[in-house]
Amino acid sequence: MNRSHRQFLAQGHGKTGPWVDLVNSLEWDTYGNPTDHLDGRAWIPFFLRQWHFAKPARESAPMAKLKALRSALRKSCEALSARKPVPAPQLRVLNEVLNVAGKQQAVQRQNGLRIEFVPESSGWDWTMAEIASSFAETLSSGEATRIKFCRNADCRWLFYDETKARTRCWCSSKSCGNRERVRRSRARQSR
Repeated sequence: MNRSHRQFLAQGHGKTGPWVDLVNSLEWDTYGNPTDHLDGRAWIPFFLRQWHFAKPARESAPMAKLKALRSALRKSCEALSARKPVPAPQLRVLNEVLNVAGKQQAVQRQNGLRIEFVPESSGWDWTMAEIASSFAETLSSGEATRIKFCRNADCRWLFYDETKARTRCWCSSKSCGNRERVRRSRARQSR
């Protein structure tokens, strides 16, 4: 995992959830070459710690399922950023991932009693359901228009625009935003 991706994961996402990090686990360099962080040994343990997921015991990560979920999430976000609904094939993938065995229980928490869904087992199926659920919760908040892709064509990272005016256009003002400002400045100077 490169340094910028680790820093992005570490800064948290406010109203979003782990789905953003899963989508961004596939990133491209400025030459269009992809790096799939799911293939790296360090990314998954870091991701699980970052989002406080229990590491599934004696169970290796189901890479094909994780990549299929990531693809469904990315395609869903591409549709949403184009002001279209989540496509039916992606919705089917999300619903399949969300379909885990369990039950609802009343659980006493610090702030009172809550109803929570408790899975029968807490393996990878549950972790993936939690990732898909975080995406569904973002959409159910009615703020799908805040899901955007970085304006830097070399980046392709996804982000959730939490600005009041919904004007954010880069994944990070310090990296992609700064590069764009430097490009514009150089273009003005060369005129």
